[in-house]
Amino acid sequence: MALPTYNRNNRRKVFEALPKGAYVIKILSAKTTQSSWGEDQIAIAFDIAEGEYKDFYKGQFDRNTSEDKKWPIDAIFYLTIPHDGCADYVVTNYDSFFADLEDSNNGFVFSGDEKTLKGKLIGAKMHIRQTEYNGNVYNHTRMKWSCVADDVRNGKAGRLPNDKLVDSSGTSGNGSLADSYASGGFSNSDDDEISFD
Repeated sequence: MALPTYNRNNRRKVFEALPKGAYVIKILSAKTTQSSWGEDQIAIAFDIAEGEYKDFYKGQFDRNTSEDKKWPIDAIFYLTIPHDGCADYVVTNYDSFFADLEDSNNGFVFSGDEKTLKGKLIGAKMHIRQTEYNGNVYNHTRMKWSCVADDVRNGKAGRLPNDKLVDSSGTSGNGSLADSYASGGFSNSDDDEISFD
C-alpha cells in the first residue's frame, strides 16, 4: 500500500501556542459582551498582521476540522469597559488601548463605536497563561497589554507582562481561566462574521 504524500507546511499542530512576545496585530472583529461576572467588555478578535507569525490564528482556524469550530480563544482580547467604582487599572487599560490604537493608525479617531475597530492595527504584548485540565498543564499565549504598532516594529515595545502560571496546587492565580473566558468564542457563522480580507 502506498502512503499518501504529505505537505511540509502542515507540520505545525492545530493548537500550537504562539511564542511570548510583542506583535503587530490586526483587529478582525469587535463586539460588546459581558464577562461571566457581569462586567461589560469589548471582545476583540485578532490575528498576527506582520512578521514570521503572520496569519498564525487563521492557520489554526483553518486546520481545525471540528464542525462547530470557533476563532481561537487565544486570539480574542477582552477589554473591560470602565464603570462607576471600577478599579483604576480598568480605566488605565481602556484609555491606553485606545490611545495606542489611534497612534497605530494614522488619522483614526475612536468614535465610541466598536465596529470601527475592524481592520485596525495595534501592538500587542503577549504573555503565557497556563491552564490545568485533568492533571495536565497547558500553555496559552494571550494578549495582556496594548502598545503602539511602530514600537513593536522598532523593537521598542518595552517590558512584557509577567506570565500567569499554574501553582503547585494546580490552580492559577485568579481562578479558572475557563471561567474568565467563558463568554468568548467568535463563530464562523456569527452575524459579525470574522472577515479575512
